[in-house]
Amino acid sequence: MTVLDLRALSTAVFGSGANGRVELTTADAAIRGGLSTTRRIGVLSLSPGAGTSTVAHQLVRAVAARRSEPVLAVDVSTAPTGLAARLGVEPVAPDETRAVARTTAEALSGLEVRDGVVALRPRETDDAVGAWLGEAAPIARFFDVSVTDFGARHPLADLATCAALCDVVCLVSDGRRSPAEHARSVVEAVAGLPETPSVALALVDHAREGDGVARALATGADHPVVAVPFDPGLAANGRARRSTTHLAVVKLAAALVAASGRGA
Repeated sequence: MTVLDLRALSTAVFGSGANGRVELTTADAAIRGGLSTTRRIGVLSLSPGAGTSTVAHQLVRAVAARRSEPVLAVDVSTAPTGLAARLGVEPVAPDETRAVARTTAEALSGLEVRDGVVALRPRETDDAVGAWLGEAAPIARFFDVSVTDFGARHPLADLATCAALCDVVCLVSDGRRSPAEHARSVVEAVAGLPETPSVALALVDHAREGDGVARALATGADHPVVAVPFDPGLAANGRARRSTTHLAVVKLAAALVAASGRGA
């Protein structure tokens, strides 16, 4: 990408002038920056169809493109088109070497590094928490950043237990007011867990109504709220076709990496 490309993207998302370029540069630097400890980012939603796997996929791409070490992408969702499918990875059986890994090489046993991403899809995901603890937890510490697609989780069932596994939770919702308000209503409960994960809201504009709801919810909020524009490129499991979508993903990734380090 050329300097002119960056300036065009900056103007499209943040408006013209130096302030926009500074904000873009800051977001990029937040993803690239040194980390004092492993960052575990969990992506989940309150209902199917919100765009959880799409957001997780784009976050993995954004982080992997900006960091020198591989990103661990974990899929314990129940969706057949979850993060692993989007990355083109088949489920893998449990591995004794990974289970007791003491080195990065052992953590990679049976897994492949592809485009800066190591994807893990356990064969059994009916128990998302058990699958994560059994197969992702033993190797997550060998990666600077891990992104887990937990899929849709019910607040009265296993949302809290999934969130407790993360340093930061990206709660994905449809960008319309009713589902967005519903998502916001559980933010405080998630942040109040004993494990104190940080929380960010990603509001996906499926209805193509703009980012008005996201801007309203962001006012006075003590957690990041990022609007993800509708983009046919994302629906096709590909790259964003719109510069505004690309920049929204970069902003979201930066917010998550920064938020996951608050308690470090």
